[in-house]
Amino acid sequence: MEFEQDSNLTLPLFLLDETLSERDLEQPDFEISIGLDDELLAQICQNPSEDSSIAITVNSYELLIGDSPYLKILDQEHDAQITLTHGPLLSVILNTEDQKAFVSPQMDMMPTFDLGDEDE
Repeated sequence: MEFEQDSNLTLPLFLLDETLSERDLEQPDFEISIGLDDELLAQICQNPSEDSSIAITVNSYELLIGDSPYLKILDQEHDAQITLTHGPLLSVILNTEDQKAFVSPQMDMMPTFDLGDEDE
């Protein structure tokens, strides 16, 4: 997965319940789009040790909910967090005010950077 400053990271979200392991990854409940500013980019470019994880609160995100039973989430309080585990692996969890949790699949990521070394 490549990250670029001032771009968006868009991930599918699935309701966290007993049917999660049976869900089709091509059919998420909805998606989350997270704006990658320089501060957030610096935070997600970490690789925690094998026995730890890092939780990062996300302040700037947009929920992409089409014609879905979850459309009402847009009208209630919710918060998102990125979790990094050793690998590094990245996932997102969204919690709603009615105590529902939505999770993204873990994504294997190795950040790449444009250092401006391209031939002009």
